[in-house]
Amino acid sequence: MKMISRRMFLGGAGGAALALPWLESLLPKNAAAQGMTPPKRLIVVKSFSTQLIQEWYPRFSGNGYQLHDAVYSGSKADGTTLLTQALGTSGGYTQAPLADLQTPMGISGILGPSLNPYLSKLLLIRGLDFLPLVNHNYGGLLGNYGSCTAATPCDADSLADVPTIDQVLAYSPKFYESTPAVRSLHLSQGVTNAMSYSNLGNASGPVQQLQTRTNPLNAFNDCFQGFMPGGMSMPNRDRLIIDRVREDWLKLKASPRLSRDDKTKVDQYVTLVTELQARLSPTQALSCTPPVAPASLANNSGTDPTDIVTKWNLMLDIAAAAIMCDRTRIITLGVHKGLGPSPNAADPNLMGYYHSEDASGGTWHGLAHDWGNANARRQLKGVNAWVAEHVFAKLLQKLDVMEGGGRTYLDNSLVYWGNELGFNHIAYSVPCILAGSAGGALRTGRYLDYINWNNNAFFAQEMGNVILGIPHNRLLVTILQAMGLAPADYERGGVPGYGSTSTNGKAPNLWPVNYDLGAIGQPLPGIAV
Repeated sequence: MKMISRRMFLGGAGGAALALPWLESLLPKNAAAQGMTPPKRLIVVKSFSTQLIQEWYPRFSGNGYQLHDAVYSGSKADGTTLLTQALGTSGGYTQAPLADLQTPMGISGILGPSLNPYLSKLLLIRGLDFLPLVNHNYGGLLGNYGSCTAATPCDADSLADVPTIDQVLAYSPKFYESTPAVRSLHLSQGVTNAMSYSNLGNASGPVQQLQTRTNPLNAFNDCFQGFMPGGMSMPNRDRLIIDRVREDWLKLKASPRLSRDDKTKVDQYVTLVTELQARLSPTQALSCTPPVAPASLANNSGTDPTDIVTKWNLMLDIAAAAIMCDRTRIITLGVHKGLGPSPNAADPNLMGYYHSEDASGGTWHGLAHDWGNANARRQLKGVNAWVAEHVFAKLLQKLDVMEGGGRTYLDNSLVYWGNELGFNHIAYSVPCILAGSAGGALRTGRYLDYINWNNNAFFAQEMGNVILGIPHNRLLVTILQAMGLAPADYERGGVPGYGSTSTNGKAPNLWPVNYDLGAIGQPLPGIAV
């Protein structure tokens, strides 16, 4: 019998390849024995303004764990869980298995029960500090610290722009063996400026800020639409993609060589793509030129809950399909919109929130500025908890599908949810949670605390503190190396590590600045396999 190609599905939309997952049962016996190494992917989720220390990190006591309050006083008694298991042989860093801190309500007030099924695949990290003096910024999360927003200039603006690490990967031949369909996909609602900066692979070229796709249909077309010269429409443009390949699909399912698991995998793909195109509706037909989006999908700064939820569901479907079809291996999601509780605590209905540079009262940004207001904190917690459940956890669920070799797409990826700032607009202990192991490169299932709690607390406000942590630069190195790059592939001008280590503007008597830069080019301690 002639072997059926695993790439027999051809998306009729301009010839865009709708690649099936790797079906091991259809491999030649010698190829199956050798195995295939799936590609690695990086997906970054970014939220804004601040997280609440007591809600982002565990507050679990019992089973041998106690709170910082039992050992420390003052700002160090912040109500979070004290870790005691050493992480590495120096630095005073600690760790704990996330399963030890799990409750039916999740591992924290924000990281709720929707993440409990994935605890073995998560890394929760505390103590990552931005060394440059930043304010609200675009690219600090990924290494371009000198990218403060126009409304909030900062000392770090004097730093030279550098490509963010996603763009270092996007133009690395080690990450992409050949030219991809889409080097990177950037998604957001409302705000068009991406967190990513790129020199487009030209080491001597200018570094420019990239733009996001705010219309799900445009993102879909970027990944799956084939364009023809002259802007001509494709034939049968209203026909569903899967209908165009139905005969091939049925032949593939009938193959006696296709295992039960691979049949399930094929069905999952067919369902995913069919639902995705159906959501876009027949009026949004695929063509050589992007069609006009319906009003409900138009970009705006509004806070209509239905509009926000509809767009996020579409964007997450597109992101998952783009990864699983290998249309791109780099995706960023700027979460400028989400749902959260009403200002009236008695009102059970969720309302929409939009994060912009405007910090007026009641806005997402405004809530972050309303220090000491318990009701504002309740709302801010709710918005971030919604992001955890309806953006981050949903994405993990879509990717946690078997890819081959005993690993899922999530296992072979690294999903990084971070923030532009730490607590209360302070760029210390910037929250970070990772999901997936980048193909087994990272040891997951743990909570890692890179704060040495024996150091002095320099600053305290609203149940938060500033204590010397570890340079955020080392997380950048960790990610780059987990994706297969060596220092020579990303270091600039012979300087170890990635990203500026300048602390100019930080008064040593007010801020911790005494970082050990001797290991700045090394991954985070105790994180890699």
